[in-house]
Amino acid sequence: MNHCHPLIIKTWRQKNRWLQVFFLLIFAATPVSANEGSRHLNILTSFPAEFYTPFVDSFEKLHPDIQIAVLNKKTTAAIDEIQRGNDRHFDIFWSSSADAFDFLKAENKLRRSLHSRKTPAVSINTVSLDDPDHFFYGFALSGVGWMWNSKYLIREKLPVPKSWQDLADPTYYGHLAMSSPSRSGTTHLIVENFLQKEGWERGWSQLLLMSGNLATVTARSFSVPEGVTSGRFGIGLVIDFLARTEENPNIHFSYGRPIFLVPASIANVQNGLNPTEADLFIDFILSLEGQKLLLRPEINRLPISSQLLSENQAKASRLLQFIEQNSFPSYNVKLSRERYQLVNQLFDKMITYRLRERRRLWKRLIDLERHFGKESRTMAELGASVREHLCSIPVSETQSRSPELRKLIHSVFTNASPNSAERNILESWDEFINTELAQVKALLDKAERTLSGEQQG
Repeated sequence: MNHCHPLIIKTWRQKNRWLQVFFLLIFAATPVSANEGSRHLNILTSFPAEFYTPFVDSFEKLHPDIQIAVLNKKTTAAIDEIQRGNDRHFDIFWSSSADAFDFLKAENKLRRSLHSRKTPAVSINTVSLDDPDHFFYGFALSGVGWMWNSKYLIREKLPVPKSWQDLADPTYYGHLAMSSPSRSGTTHLIVENFLQKEGWERGWSQLLLMSGNLATVTARSFSVPEGVTSGRFGIGLVIDFLARTEENPNIHFSYGRPIFLVPASIANVQNGLNPTEADLFIDFILSLEGQKLLLRPEINRLPISSQLLSENQAKASRLLQFIEQNSFPSYNVKLSRERYQLVNQLFDKMITYRLRERRRLWKRLIDLERHFGKESRTMAELGASVREHLCSIPVSETQSRSPELRKLIHSVFTNASPNSAERNILESWDEFINTELAQVKALLDKAERTLSGEQQG
């Protein structure tokens, strides 16, 4: 079944979400060109149906002759699909990840298109909303931080974290969750912002210490708020729109300081079959009517229209208050794009794939510090040594800036099978991590024997 009347798609969207997903998967797998008798538009997005459906419905009312198919994919999988040639001929890519658009632009996978805003965008000194070369356009603003379940924290007698640094405190052992940056574009933004704000080595140190408190690294960013809301864990690192605080009085969200601002964007994709329809959709998203949809409670995003931001409906946004203060650190998208795969692979090698081991070692140190106290010289030296080894990374800041290393790691994800040089670098990372964690285990083994013997004596 390759063809279906637009009315059927609308009806299924309204009445049966699961049938909608099934139908759209089939339709997206066999896209139809606008030259075959009717107009079509194929959209690839990381946004869930709850977000994109109001936009699609409103656009269809303006253009009832255009039949729309939408496929939801996590950002990293969408990048891979487009990078491999966009064989299913999606016309539009739509996501919260600024890194993803810059990455695809550098790979020549986006199509330049000229769009003039009929409603002026807000001006933010350190943030570029639109690509200067007209390959992608910003349409909404978000920030990253952490959400928490107050009922959970009360039950576990935990304080509300006040800063990013608090999340590395042993108090939160086993109560924290985040997704992997290799599986989530928004999580990549969180990780990259750490590295840019703190610097390469200090940023990784903060992330590695925090990782000891993780209950899990989820496969998708949406799993983090679901877990916090259900009480599976108490605190989650998320982008603000995933923390739907208005739906549950126990759920709260805080922006970290400084505020990491994230512009969501939209772009035309190379190898799409319907460029005219794609341009119409982007114009709609950037229009005042499209921008107003962002203020709906079920969407809960901050528009970039300066007119809407000056109206009372948006004034309650905490993020807007920060925007008016213009207190954002600059975010180097080019740097993030250049080391995109390097950062993702390092995170998985050091944290995702070694989480259980890190958690065990971190817990042993916590137990020793609680039992014997942190104040003694022996425990202070032990704590410093263990943390030093746990926070060691196999790539120095100087090495991270090497174009040769970045190219090598990037090729791991574009080649069917890594060559010997690529395998060697990844194996050297594993060897480095194994050595550092073995050192931690040896230090803890010795400390446990020594301190237990002293206590018994």
